[in-house]
Amino acid sequence: MTETTKHLTPDEARAIVPEKYHPTVNRWLRRGDGLAVYENHDLGSPEMGHRQYASFGSAAAQLETQAPPDRLPDMGQRINWRYVLVGVYRGGTL
Repeated sequence: MTETTKHLTPDEARAIVPEKYHPTVNRWLRRGDGLAVYENHDLGSPEMGHRQYASFGSAAAQLETQAPPDRLPDMGQRINWRYVLVGVYRGGTL
């Protein structure tokens, strides 16, 4: 995580995460994990601007680290080098 990574306010986190994902993100936040927001920054990708969300913090999180990496690691069958960390949130539920 760089010094320029945006630390989201509760209102910003609520607005940036689609409502259909709020229950999942709230589970992460209730267990004490954080929310990492990644965005596709590949200019040649038809999915440029697409966002992915990951939990970070505990052993139960997708990213078992206290600070999320600047690029989203490959997970499952997804290759994620296009996804850059654009925001983090730790706090109350959305």
